[in-house]
Amino acid sequence: MRPSRRARQFHGMVLSGAMAFVVLMPAHENALILKLMLLALMGWEGWRNDRRLARRRGWLQRESAQSWRWQGVSWQPQQPLLWLPAAVLLVGKNAQGERLRMWVRQDNMQPVEWRALRACCLRESAAVNALD
Repeated sequence: MRPSRRARQFHGMVLSGAMAFVVLMPAHENALILKLMLLALMGWEGWRNDRRLARRRGWLQRESAQSWRWQGVSWQPQQPLLWLPAAVLLVGKNAQGERLRMWVRQDNMQPVEWRALRACCLRESAAVNALD
């Protein structure tokens, strides 16, 4: 997987819009320093979130229905997969109790890999539903 270009672009557009709103917001002379501090804080948070999105790079492997491997760590699913047409939400917990909440988007991976992921997960889901 690689970072989602669309997710990073969307994040940049939302951050730019919010910062433009703050800049254009009318303020008294006393509030200018507050506006500058708010813009600095928004910029820092935007940079931090962009770095977090950029780190979403590596191999996502499905070991079994009860185990995923992401960046060398095994994660157990904490809820059923939430499927959208172009994304899936993975929520898991590792042995140390850390939680992972990650949207895997179709543009994160090659088309062949995306189809294989969907086929594997949906086939298994259908088998579980047939047993119920």
